[in-house]
Amino acid sequence: MRRKAMLTVGRKKKGRGALLVSRRPLQHMVLRRLRELKKIVPDAQDADVDVLLRRTADYICILELKVTVLRRLSTIYGV
Repeated sequence: MRRKAMLTVGRKKKGRGALLVSRRPLQHMVLRRLRELKKIVPDAQDADVDVLLRRTADYICILELKVTVLRRLSTIYGV
């Protein structure tokens, strides 16, 4: 199945030649990515956008800390 383009380009404005870009696909893309984040980040199913982004940042910090600990353990035990 082919994916649709993220942006839709409209007709040129008369006189200026600039392209119009529809906002709806961008909003759809942002909402879709927020839904994906809610699936990945723990305890974020019913969170608002600002809470979701804060929890996402916290979750990233936790994951980075876990990676650091595991790397140090692997150097200690020679794995």
